[in-house]
Amino acid sequence: MIDLEENSKYKILTIDDESYIRQSIRTYLEDYGFTVFEAENGKKGIEVFDREHPDLVLLDLRMPEMGGLQVLEVLRDKAPETPLVVASGTGNISSVVEALHLGAWDYILKPIEDLNVLYHSVQKWLRESRLKKENRQYQERLEELVIERTLELQKSEERYKAVFEYTGTAAVIIEPDDTISMVNSKFAELAGMARQDIVDKRKWYDFVAPDDIDVMRNYFKARVTLKTENYAPMQYEIKFTGNDGEEKYVYVSLGVIPGTDKAVISLLDVTEKKKADQRWRSLENQLRKAQKMEAIGTLAGGIAHDLNNILSPVLGYADMIMRSSDPSTNVYQRSEKIQKAALRAADLVSQVLAFNRRNEEEKRIIRIHPVAKEVVKLLRGSIPSTITIVDNIDRNCGSAEADPTQIHQVIMNLCTNAYHAMEEKGGTLTVSLAEMTLTASDIAEYASPECSAGLYLALEVSDTGCGMTEDVLERMFDPYFSTKEEGKGTGLGLAMVYGIVKSYKGVIRVKSEINRGTAFTVLLPVVCMENDADNMETVRQVQKTGSGERLLVVDDDKDIAIMCKEGLEALGYKVDMFFSSMEAFDFFKKEYNGIDLVVTDQTMPGKTGFDLAKEMLAIKKDIPIILCSGYTGAVSKAKIEEAGIKSFIMKPVTVEDLSKKIQQFLK
Repeated sequence: MIDLEENSKYKILTIDDESYIRQSIRTYLEDYGFTVFEAENGKKGIEVFDREHPDLVLLDLRMPEMGGLQVLEVLRDKAPETPLVVASGTGNISSVVEALHLGAWDYILKPIEDLNVLYHSVQKWLRESRLKKENRQYQERLEELVIERTLELQKSEERYKAVFEYTGTAAVIIEPDDTISMVNSKFAELAGMARQDIVDKRKWYDFVAPDDIDVMRNYFKARVTLKTENYAPMQYEIKFTGNDGEEKYVYVSLGVIPGTDKAVISLLDVTEKKKADQRWRSLENQLRKAQKMEAIGTLAGGIAHDLNNILSPVLGYADMIMRSSDPSTNVYQRSEKIQKAALRAADLVSQVLAFNRRNEEEKRIIRIHPVAKEVVKLLRGSIPSTITIVDNIDRNCGSAEADPTQIHQVIMNLCTNAYHAMEEKGGTLTVSLAEMTLTASDIAEYASPECSAGLYLALEVSDTGCGMTEDVLERMFDPYFSTKEEGKGTGLGLAMVYGIVKSYKGVIRVKSEINRGTAFTVLLPVVCMENDADNMETVRQVQKTGSGERLLVVDDDKDIAIMCKEGLEALGYKVDMFFSSMEAFDFFKKEYNGIDLVVTDQTMPGKTGFDLAKEMLAIKKDIPIILCSGYTGAVSKAKIEEAGIKSFIMKPVTVEDLSKKIQQFLK
């Protein structure tokens, strides 16, 4: 039923440039009791809107002076609660979407064949507008009532309830018999229970871990029974047990409600903070260990440099004596023994350097499982039958970038330690290899910032032996630290393992329990296997003698320089020798056209070998330069290649090896 009296309360504005349409709409709506205003374009429509403040606007989109979309945008900003209904013959979907986007409440397509459609739309949106206004007014009134009620609550006897509800922590009110009489939502969430299942049904100590109950009773006695304010701590850390049985760490604060025997307790969940603190302490320990290893590595590198310089002339002269002697003579055989001893010494130096994480020259993409299988095979024939070996090696694992010899060292060292832990009573030694994916949360759990999320090879060596104490775990990767009796170890094994794993951007983790055993887990990043041909070393036929080529040898160690000169001249080279890099450079500037190759030490006073090489290459771009050093960390491989230096050789080096490298570049 049409309520003309109700409709007469509403004013409607129709904006259309076609007068007969405006007139037909006006006549139709006025028959239903509405008050209708007209405007022939958008500009005048806005003027009428500002003057009459209509309750609904009907407008066309295509109009002169100001289009309907423009009018929509203006009216929407002026009166967002006024319904804007588009009645237009522009029926393409883009116009409809744009009109609705700009604030239209409805879209009616012209010509309007049935004006009842228009009437129902007007009625619908007037009703919607009225409800929105009433709702807004109701909300505003409700907000006023809430404010008034809040002010009343603040003045009431229940003022503590407001504090209780708005506190940022979990809170409970405790009766004298320890029954919980009130909880807030935070406490219910912490306990994992509904409020109605806690209030008047549970006691406070139901949520306190057994180990902390006595502590909390003393705390209660101090703050509630004795009414002391100065001596009992304001906060105490306890373990809180929720409905799921999981223990959480919380800070507890206790207070007495004035004028009552009730106590109010607030609890702050610090479980995540405790975990973060534990991760932080783990990172601190790793940092201290890394700094200690870095310091030891720097010291080891310096010592190795000096030792390699000492070994170079020993190896060089032994090599020259062997070249000039008959293999059947005592001189040859004694020189051979000197050479072998010097090579063993050089190998020991390289082992000391292994944990310094600097030697990467032998790394290539390899499969780990054949190396692990080989170690297991060796172990089966060498350890007592009281120790059972379990092979859990996945043969389908991916590849890693590593040196197979060093990986062999890592596995053998870990297995040897496991064997020694079970030597007396026997047990089980398990070698496992599998792929695993580390997520970001795993990395946070491991406290390993050097890792990135991705696929890793997990190599684990575990035993059921005696285990390790906390102080041993703290020092196990220190060089020369050993718990074995004299003669059973040097203390370098785990230090080497640590250095090798770190040099491969891997992680090593240890879990140990006294009398239950130890498990070492090594994580190495998985890499894609390249073409095998790329990883094969090219075999070159090298001439062992020179043919008058002119070489420049530079080394501040006179014994090494003289040894190189004598040895290379014996092989048919012409050698110019200098003990000073500055003098060598002055000579090179004058004689560079006649020099075929340069051999220079790296660490020298005045000008390093690297700087000397760069300056020589600036004069003669194609001069082959071999850089030698007794210290792997002297200069990076990338810098050597970038500078144009042909090769880097680690001391000690024999004359024969040096000659092979020289011939390689002079061919």
